[in-house]
Amino acid sequence: MKKLLVFLLLSATTSVIIAQKPLVLKAKPAASQSATGKVVAETVYNEGVALLEQGEFEAAMDKFTKALEMKPQFEQALSNRAVVKNEMRDYKGAIADYDAAIKIKPSAGAYFGRGQAKYVLKQTAEAMDDYTKAIELDNTFAQAYYYRGGLYFEQQNMTRAIEDYNKAIEYHPDYIYAYNDRANAYKVLGDMDAAMNDYTKAIALDEHAIDFAFNNRGNLKRSLGQYAEAIEDYTASIKVNPDYYLAYNNRGLAKIDLGDYEGAIHDFTEALRIKADYYYALNNRGNAKFKKREYVAAAEDYSAAINLFPRYGYAFLNRGLAREMMRDINGAKSDYTQAIELGVRVAEEYIKEMNF
Repeated sequence: MKKLLVFLLLSATTSVIIAQKPLVLKAKPAASQSATGKVVAETVYNEGVALLEQGEFEAAMDKFTKALEMKPQFEQALSNRAVVKNEMRDYKGAIADYDAAIKIKPSAGAYFGRGQAKYVLKQTAEAMDDYTKAIELDNTFAQAYYYRGGLYFEQQNMTRAIEDYNKAIEYHPDYIYAYNDRANAYKVLGDMDAAMNDYTKAIALDEHAIDFAFNNRGNLKRSLGQYAEAIEDYTASIKVNPDYYLAYNNRGLAKIDLGDYEGAIHDFTEALRIKADYYYALNNRGNAKFKKREYVAAAEDYSAAINLFPRYGYAFLNRGLAREMMRDINGAKSDYTQAIELGVRVAEEYIKEMNF
């Protein structure tokens, strides 16, 4: 008998290299004024640091620029102005400031910040070099280990990624992100026990602000067939962050696994309420409706997913299945053919099995 559904689940595991609080060089222990009573560059710089830590980026930029006018070789002002530019998404400008700061006095913080800017600009090899230079200057720099580990993860070098996450945790024992991402790496390597332990450790460190670790542990439990337990984790993730559409989507998938199609439809609808263009949730909601034999409604969801992402091969395949159940043979063949063109080879078998 023909298999009724093929899902593109996107049981999303929150990715590595999670954005964190920017690294700010702290205020200089300088007198507020010079001996003559004149305001000095350090005073203005310290005002900029305070504004940066408060998130007042434009005002902080003005202060650091003024400090540099007063003291052009002020490498800390250059580095923190670069931090501001990173926060304001002026990555090329940030790199220019980091370059100038490093030329004056190389520092681990400047190399690290430049690496972050280069990573955003997809200069991954250069970012890797900068994280490594930061570590060479400060071999206890937990964030640099973490971000370099993320690059190794993206390169599918899980062994090196885990080594860097280990170092990040060694120098920052409460590093939630490092535990989460080390768990992701262990999962890729098939070490599910180690992955489970790390997700659980991340959650234990801050269960009130760790939505992604609950979601990721739920994904792991679902992959092990622990559907009810997975739902508990997705629910905890949503409790922490009610707008976490990935957790709604993944909880919907677990509910499909348990045959709770109405509950699944509700969760996919919630995911779409939060993120209306989330075409995976449309496809998955269509799958739940298909399971209920609501083929017309399922086809409508698949069509909506295709409208959002015209190269979504699995949505074409699934709409073809719905159309075949509706006896729309020409429509089904057209969808299967489109799915094949988009790389979904299983659709070839579906065409062969058509008996009408």
